[in-house]
Amino acid sequence: MLFLNHYTRLVMGLAVLLGQWGFTDGLYAQPTESSLSHLEPPFGQQVLIRMESYSFTPSDVFVEVDKPVTLTLSNESFLVPHNFLLDDPNGIRLVDVDISSGDTRAVTLTLTEPGIYPFYCDKKLLFFPSHREQGMEGRLIVR
Repeated sequence: MLFLNHYTRLVMGLAVLLGQWGFTDGLYAQPTESSLSHLEPPFGQQVLIRMESYSFTPSDVFVEVDKPVTLTLSNESFLVPHNFLLDDPNGIRLVDVDISSGDTRAVTLTLTEPGIYPFYCDKKLLFFPSHREQGMEGRLIVR
């Protein structure tokens, strides 16, 4: 299992570097399959965000304005799917990515305005509170 996980990360990381598995949603984000947690410049800012049962680690992320940032989203929950929703300071949705339990996705975007961009998971089960209502939220602080 450990070998498969590292092999999968290598293959997905190479795909990102080659730019063959990305797509543009017409706004700001370019989601791509990847699990690279660190790349040296000139690839831009790299941030690994772990998704656990009802939290993001880290929950506060600081990035620079007008520079590409790749958010690598790793769902480390056991059997619990999550999503990653990122809104701009005005409430406009910039990123909406579903991540199954045990999976990793990467989103690359360039934010052109400083401010606080909330991110959260709004998944919920039946009549229970949403993951966000249980504390699964954070802030992307653009300076």
